[in-house]
Amino acid sequence: MATAEKSSNNLLMGTIVGGAAGALIALLLAPKTGRELREDLKGTLQTIQTKSQEWVELAKTKTADTVNTVSEQSSQMMNKAHQVTDTAVEATRTAASSIAEAAHQATDQAEAGVQRTASRAGEATHEAIDGAKQVRPFEKV
Repeated sequence: MATAEKSSNNLLMGTIVGGAAGALIALLLAPKTGRELREDLKGTLQTIQTKSQEWVELAKTKTADTVNTVSEQSSQMMNKAHQVTDTAVEATRTAASSIAEAAHQATDQAEAGVQRTASRAGEATHEAIDGAKQVRPFEKV
């Protein structure tokens, strides 16, 4: 972008200098009296000055418009980035909550399974002891 801006400035300066040089050469080569030549030079310089001021104002306007456009677009991009970030954070929170809930359910199921297994083991042990007492009722087991 800096190269395009530099090129544009060089073109503007070349146009101004070229126009002034051409006007000066045309005036100096024209067969006129000193007074007419000075008036023509004065008029040409005023025209160049006016055009230069118009171009400077145009450049200021274009620059201000560009700055406003860039500012608006960067604000829009920042807002979009915030929205995307908020969406990602919410999705992460939802996923973490789902994972935590699944882990809780798995833990509850594992606990219930351990409880059932312990109960069955206890019942089997009692049945085994009762069965052993029936086989040898007077021995301590």
